[in-house]
Order: sequence, then C-alpha cells, then structure tokens
Amino acid sequence: MEIYRIKEGSPDWLYKAYDYVRTDAFCFGQNIPIETEFAHDAVSEELLAIVLVEDHKPVGGCRITYPKESVGKIERVCVIREKQKSGYGRILIEEAEKWLMESGVKHIVITSQDRAAGFYNKLGYVTNLEVSPSIYEKPRTDLEPEDEAQKELKRKKLGFTCVLVEKYIHE
Repeated sequence: MEIYRIKEGSPDWLYKAYDYVRTDAFCFGQNIPIETEFAHDAVSEELLAIVLVEDHKPVGGCRITYPKESVGKIERVCVIREKQKSGYGRILIEEAEKWLMESGVKHIVITSQDRAAGFYNKLGYVTNLEVSPSIYEKPRTDLEPEDEAQKELKRKKLGFTCVLVEKYIHE
C-alpha cells in the first residue's frame, strides 16, 4: 500500500483519487447527495489530504485543516465500501496524526458522525458532548450563512448527528 500526502503542487490524479473515495464512501455508501458532499470544499490549492492507494486503486482518504492555532482537524475520513472494516481507517488516522504532530499540533479534533464515535474512541479519542463541533469549522465567507439548527436538521435527514471527538498529544 502507498500513502500519499496531498498538498499544493500534488499531481491532479491524487485529488481525483481522494474525490473518488469520498464519492464511493459517502455518496454511494451513505446516500449523501453529491452536492452536499462537495458543496463546501475549499479550492484545491488549499487542500491538505491523505490518500491510501492499494494495487494502483484508491481505497481511503481524509482531509487535514488547522481551524485554530495549535489545533489540527481530521476531516472527511473515508474508506471505499468494499474495504471498510479492514484497518484502513486506523491507518488514515495514524498517518494524519503523524502529519499534524510534525507541524507541532498538540490538540487534534474530529467532527464525527455519532455512529462512528466508537471507532475514534478505540484510537484514543474522547467524545466531548459538551462542545459543539462547529467551533472548529473554518468560517467560509464565500457561502450563504447557515445557522446551527439548519445544519443539524440536514444531518438528521441523512440519519446521523455530529459529535466532537478529540485527543491531546502528550510528549
């Protein structure tokens, strides 16, 4: 298996591989409308992501952002349907953590679907129900503002709510 880090200047095929994994896992696997899945993406030059490729086929991916000083966020963690529950999610999280720690991050957050929080708990993350995951969302000035209630209503229509899972790195 190859692990690729997508950053500015990466080959176009890596961006397409990540989009493929997201489409398979979220749009086909979880019935998330494609316009919902990709509507809030930043421009590709700003994308930091990890893609797992096995036998020349993309099998998993996740995105990395820095929503606040000294905080790293792992987003859109996904594995293609036929490879789920095979350890690829763990590899993605471990690689994302490694990249974030290389940049000096000590606090890692993930906005998790409630039904996936247990997966992150097994990897050392703690579910924090006291804090809304939205405090770690990067403000987007190019989109229509949407209040938290509207966002949650859309998520409930999709069959899940989001929770914050977090981990503090201790040296």
